[in-house]
Amino acid sequence: MSSPVSPPLTVTTVGGTPSGRPITTIKVSNGDLTISGNVATIDTSGSGGTPGGSNNEIQFNDSGAFGGDAGFLMNVKGDGGSTKIQVGNILIGGNLGVGTAATNGTVYIQSDGTGQIFLTSGSDSGGTFADTIVNVNCNAGSDNSILRFRDNSSTKEAEIKLNGSSNLDIDNNNTDKNIELSVKGTGSVELKNATTNSASTLIVRGNGTGTPTINLTNDTKAVTIKCDESQKLKVDGGGGSTFIFNASSATGGITWPDGTTQITAASASSPNLFDVETPDPTLMNGTVMAVIPAATMLAGYGGSSLQGMSTITAFYPFIGNHTGDLASITISVSGGAASTFNDIGIYTNSDGFPDSLIGKATIDVSVAGEITQTTLSATISLVKGTMYWVAWSRESGTGFADLDCVQDGGTSAVSFGLGVESTFGLTSESNNSLQISSGGALPASVTRSSLFASSRDYPIVGLLW
Repeated sequence: MSSPVSPPLTVTTVGGTPSGRPITTIKVSNGDLTISGNVATIDTSGSGGTPGGSNNEIQFNDSGAFGGDAGFLMNVKGDGGSTKIQVGNILIGGNLGVGTAATNGTVYIQSDGTGQIFLTSGSDSGGTFADTIVNVNCNAGSDNSILRFRDNSSTKEAEIKLNGSSNLDIDNNNTDKNIELSVKGTGSVELKNATTNSASTLIVRGNGTGTPTINLTNDTKAVTIKCDESQKLKVDGGGGSTFIFNASSATGGITWPDGTTQITAASASSPNLFDVETPDPTLMNGTVMAVIPAATMLAGYGGSSLQGMSTITAFYPFIGNHTGDLASITISVSGGAASTFNDIGIYTNSDGFPDSLIGKATIDVSVAGEITQTTLSATISLVKGTMYWVAWSRESGTGFADLDCVQDGGTSAVSFGLGVESTFGLTSESNNSLQISSGGALPASVTRSSLFASSRDYPIVGLLW
């Protein structure tokens, strides 16, 4: 190309004929020059050119040419932190972060398949990564901020909502479904007032006239607390056994499952379990208690002591005054015997005779005092209104402990009329017990033919449920 051009050079462009003086030199800048035979071609398509699309459309390679798309825009040319681009109806950048360009539009953040979505802080720009805070904003204080859980068809929904009254609501909008709070191990679910020295209030609210109810339950036990009448708290154990605590007035009182109502507290002459004036049944420290024999049967007798015989086991009848499992058995020892243990047991009744041992307490009677045994040989379940037998024997040891008891005195008013059993040859109403001529640990069952009637002081036994 540095030598004279012959024949004369012809210059053409695609789409027109250039004008100008005869050309003696060709310079190519930002383009490609190729020569084939006597034809030189300059290609400048790789640099420069005409922008594609309309104003604000971001440019991209469209089959070797510039292209633009009305859905891919430079929305705000902020030249900095206010710059925004728009892809479809989604705005990215500026103070928006990610927003929608469409009126009342929706933004989706979507993972694929079983992928997960994380909202997390970071440290890529030099900050310190510690807490992560996710804000769900509404426009004004009277509006709602809602975090909604739903399925793809909108048929299953639940919400956590800060409503316009500034109350936080947790709503399960699925009929007959629960809201469950669970912790692991020994963790607790706690409701706490965040203001120092302020009271905390738990409200269980029925909808409209619906009954507010609390169910306390596990796999084997349950009790229900409810309010279906104004100012009355009901504790329902099922099967018609309901306690009603009436707070509507000073004389509302407590209604027991049998329908009786108590409006004043029970009283006793002293806290001694073995005070013979103690009512039976009563409620002591929130625990049902019975004293055998009942105060109404003592007829003024008491204060005697009964020594533990090594060759005698005695049985005394009583009527259960409460339904439930015994928690403990108590006796009162007026004179202890070293290294000596007594058995106090409860037997079933069969045709007016002691039959099978339900369970017993083995009690150390080494020293005097009221002695309570909470360890029982088996669960002792009693039913109110049912006849049972309480039995007593010296289980082990060589001493003779004195027990507080009701004195028989030969013609005791505490006689249980066992004289009707002619097979025993009883003629006196003073026979208040049945016995067998053997001591030691209480037998699992009683042989009826081994029983005989006797007049023996009645040990006072405390039963607690």
